[in-house]
Amino acid sequence: MLGTGRSEIYFIASMMVLILIVCAVSVYAFFKTYKREMREREAERAKRLAAKAADSNAAGPADEQN
Repeated sequence: MLGTGRSEIYFIASMMVLILIVCAVSVYAFFKTYKREMREREAERAKRLAAKAADSNAAGPADEQN
């Protein structure tokens, strides 16, 4: 029974380390997903801007001829 205090400290310390590992993995996954979504959003924004520019270029010369 002399080692029960020490074993409880080891258990608590190992649980803290496990929690830190899980938190680090969660934060890594969050930032990886966040960066991917920002890239996708920027690509979508560029695509819309290119489509808008193409529409305005297509409509612009026709208006100038009239």
